[in-house]
Amino acid sequence: MELFWRQGYAATPLDRKRDLFLACLERYSQAVMDPMVGPLEAQGASATEIRQFFDRVLHLIQNPGDGRGCLVCNTAFERGAVDPAAARRVQQHFDRVRRLLGRALANARRDRRLPGDRAVRDCADHLLGAAAGAFLLARSGMANGLIRRFVETALQGLA
Repeated sequence: MELFWRQGYAATPLDRKRDLFLACLERYSQAVMDPMVGPLEAQGASATEIRQFFDRVLHLIQNPGDGRGCLVCNTAFERGAVDPAAARRVQQHFDRVRRLLGRALANARRDRRLPGDRAVRDCADHLLGAAAGAFLLARSGMANGLIRRFVETALQGLA
């Protein structure tokens, strides 16, 4: 903000805009994503925390007409192929969420809340895709009911 305020948009060099964008992406990660995935950080996180994570995803996108989706997912689509630094930040975020979901799924398996015929890693990948997909659907203006059904289908089998 200070940079644009001081220099104006046109006078701000492109590399400075990129630096500012990456800083904004980091701030978004701290302000929005950390609280969203925080409960999955607990060693004992299991099926309940996975469902709560998706409740937080759905809550974040429930405002009709908001259409913002997730800044990390938006960055993946808009900048991932052209900005290696942004792509690294997106990959770090996705890796973190996948790792946390995987650990919670392993705990759910231990707690007999995930069927034994489902590979934990595959389920973690699927749930990561469902979270990102929910944000993409919201960004594209799809109805909340459709997104909720999409998420519930992804969570089937998780007691």
